[in-house]
Amino acid sequence: MKKLLLLSFLLTGLLQAAEPTSCTPVPQSYDPNYWWMIRHKAKLEDIKERGDSIEVVFVGDSITHNYESVGLSVWNKHFNGNPYNTLNLGYGGDQTQNVLYRIQDGEFDGYKAKAIVLMIGTNNSGQYGYDEPPGDVIIGIKKVLEGIQAKQPQAKIILCSISPRGGSKSDTLRVRNDFINEEIIKFADGVNIIWCDWGNQMLDADGRLSTNMCNDLLHPTVKGYEIWVKNVLPLLDQIVHPDTTPSCAIPKVRKEKTWWTAIGVRRNEIMNGDASIRDVVFLGDSQLEGFYSVDSAKRKEILANKSDFNLTFKNDLVQNVLWRAKYGELHSFTARAIIIAAGNANTNDAPENVAAGIEALVRGARERQKNARLVITPILPMGREKDSALRKWVDAVNALVKEISVNNIFFVDPTEDLLDENGTLPEEFSKDGVTLTKEGYDVWGDCLGKWIKSHL
Repeated sequence: MKKLLLLSFLLTGLLQAAEPTSCTPVPQSYDPNYWWMIRHKAKLEDIKERGDSIEVVFVGDSITHNYESVGLSVWNKHFNGNPYNTLNLGYGGDQTQNVLYRIQDGEFDGYKAKAIVLMIGTNNSGQYGYDEPPGDVIIGIKKVLEGIQAKQPQAKIILCSISPRGGSKSDTLRVRNDFINEEIIKFADGVNIIWCDWGNQMLDADGRLSTNMCNDLLHPTVKGYEIWVKNVLPLLDQIVHPDTTPSCAIPKVRKEKTWWTAIGVRRNEIMNGDASIRDVVFLGDSQLEGFYSVDSAKRKEILANKSDFNLTFKNDLVQNVLWRAKYGELHSFTARAIIIAAGNANTNDAPENVAAGIEALVRGARERQKNARLVITPILPMGREKDSALRKWVDAVNALVKEISVNNIFFVDPTEDLLDENGTLPEEFSKDGVTLTKEGYDVWGDCLGKWIKSHL
């Protein structure tokens, strides 16, 4: 709290004083023959020619600019022409003040974008032989957001976290950018400005950034660009083509269950301001909830002396779990591991739809808990026989879920242990062919227990 009050005081003082350099619109150079000004003029001509066909705009520095070089294959695959009609307004070396100049000088005139993807600030944080105070960078980013909104009021802005730089989490510039990210996330209201925290997915479990992701520990490789795009695309789909976004990937509150909402609010109140570490968090639906009702003894056994946190609800659809994860239940504490199981109540949805929702849930968990180990346990066998329609649905969903690519994910699958040699789900493990018995949870628990013992 003291930290927040101090930061608020400092920012208020800065706002009342003369605007810092980060807020003063200026080009990198006024020389008409300098590459920056040549690119600026070329972009203005491109905008004039394309006009209202432009739907999506990427704005930033060299990391965005490099979609035209290192990340070109990724750009061509996703953004060259339909379905997004995208404009790249990334300029190598740009700082917030340079973007402000471009906003002021025509780059946001003459069209009405649906979505604008913004990442800026790393060059303010450390570049050109000097560093701007983090407070100045934060205010500069706010000015850029305000400038874009003034020119493009109809557009949704996807505000991306400044991507990590430096090999370790203690790197000076990494620490500065992390601090800035903690503050600029507050500019996102989830409606007009949408937060996209993607860069942490380039880090390993210890927060290290490898040259496989950024060859100079700053600029992404192709692999890094692929991670960025995977996080941006679902947001763009919801904004630009909302009718094509899988319903399971759209967070949905269970309004018909007042107790469900009330318990969620209570959990938020309990966790508010609590910076404690939870060893294992159970996040999911009826299947995981059974470890707190059907077989609580097995849960306690596999955890031993480790702490846990129950974020499970009976009969939740995957979009309900996604809503809870997005709106508070993964905040205000640090998880060492999150066990995720969702989707078994979505049997009326197509496997592709359910898998898209589970992937959105995993990415949401990663966004909120940057360093936690994420454990996906697939939808467990349903349907007595292996050739039943319900079992085929489960298998189809699980096959897609196993293709999810997010850093530091583990798949723990007890399916084979729950089936006999003919692929039948024995009554011992499920009386109704859908819900696990205590004996079934014992099998699943032993599988999870092995992972917990070896990784925590």
